[in-house]
Amino acid sequence: MASVSLPRRKNLSTQQALALLQEMDEADSDGGEVSFVQQATDTSSEESEKETEQEPNMPPRKRPRGTGKPSQSHTAKDGTVCVEEDIGMPSAVANCSSFTAQAGPTKFAKRKITSVLQSFLCLLDVGMLQTIRKCTVHQARRTEPDWNLSVHELMAFISILFVRAIMCPVGAIVDCWSERFLVPVIKETMPRDRFISIMQHLRFDDKDTRAERVKTDKCAAISDIWTRFNENCAKSFTPGEHMTIDEQLFPTKVRCPFTQYIATKSGKFGIKFWMATDLDTKYVCSASPYLGKDPSCQKGERLAENVVMKLMEPFLDDGRNVTTDNFFTSPSLSHRLLQRKTTLLGTVNKVRRELQLARMYSVRAATHRWPVAVFYNMLDLAAVNAYILYKACTGWTGKRRLFLSLLAQELRCRFMQHKDILAQRQVAEAAVPGTVKTTQCQVQESCNRNRSRFTCATCKKFTCAKCRDDGHWVCKRCKV
Repeated sequence: MASVSLPRRKNLSTQQALALLQEMDEADSDGGEVSFVQQATDTSSEESEKETEQEPNMPPRKRPRGTGKPSQSHTAKDGTVCVEEDIGMPSAVANCSSFTAQAGPTKFAKRKITSVLQSFLCLLDVGMLQTIRKCTVHQARRTEPDWNLSVHELMAFISILFVRAIMCPVGAIVDCWSERFLVPVIKETMPRDRFISIMQHLRFDDKDTRAERVKTDKCAAISDIWTRFNENCAKSFTPGEHMTIDEQLFPTKVRCPFTQYIATKSGKFGIKFWMATDLDTKYVCSASPYLGKDPSCQKGERLAENVVMKLMEPFLDDGRNVTTDNFFTSPSLSHRLLQRKTTLLGTVNKVRRELQLARMYSVRAATHRWPVAVFYNMLDLAAVNAYILYKACTGWTGKRRLFLSLLAQELRCRFMQHKDILAQRQVAEAAVPGTVKTTQCQVQESCNRNRSRFTCATCKKFTCAKCRDDGHWVCKRCKV
């Protein structure tokens, strides 16, 4: 009799096994009764074959993305419902608002930026420079009544900081005037003692009223200048659809009531800044120093949420998405942003590349005053933003180091022109006798320390009537 052999290494479904057993001869059976009970949960034969073809020791097959798997949800202790969705599937929340703003430089910036200097002055404007000049002069005249400073000289002072950043960032600033580490451009711009004098008196607010303002503002020594810098950053550039918020530690060991220690950062010690940046261009849209615990915050309010909402305030209601790390991410923050047509994407901690641009060619230098350290960071951020604005408005494709070199050159240009005019005027006044105070004769060829108010047209030394040539106002030394 013919016998039916079962296929090896293949598990059969219930229906297939029943059909084969019915075809078997009695001689092939052991005489026992065989019964099958088909459960209601059995699937079709085709699906059973697919599921049973896998080896018993093989891991389960991965479900492909976007297979329509039902969303799983769970409720947190505070009542928040979290829904798990497949990667790549469209989200109804993400599509509830679309980006409506026009990213890039604003009309104000496009109209104003015609040179490298103008891109920088969009951020650190002339009004801010005049305020710094006024506060610096006020501080200096406490001890030196005749001390003065012009806006152009202040710009030349800033240019020296940028030149040092790209030429000799290591070492003390005063080394740039030394014979071994001399930077000719810096020496031509300003004498070393004048630079040190400006640095010693550099101020950003009125010290007479600081004691009252510091009661409500820990950053009162520079908060006015910093606020105006933030306003100029927002006024000059419109960020794109995607923005990021993270922290920056400006390395400094200056004594400050809000100095931070972060072991994971390269500098360890410094002043921490919260920053909102444009993801595509790395433009710093808004920044704020961390001043410690805010006494005005109500009990239960999270610091991270307040930081994000404060930085994003000028850029809400336009359908943007903001990316944060796990320090800022929370369901309550996502709800607050969603009410302002802004979505939130939370990530793990990562070192963001856009915050590293200010590390290269930094004007940072040793200082004992924390407002100067904050001013250094503001100059670095202004230089980064000016570089981005200038490229976007003019189509320039040069390197950032070249941009900083051109910026330093244009910053000191007006001061150098004024300096040349004064030098020519002094030469003209020396050639023609003028009404100046009398002083001792510096030639003393034919006199015994006579007094004189005229200088030699050649050597510029004060020369009395006995020691000069009869025909021209030239001393007898120069005549020979």
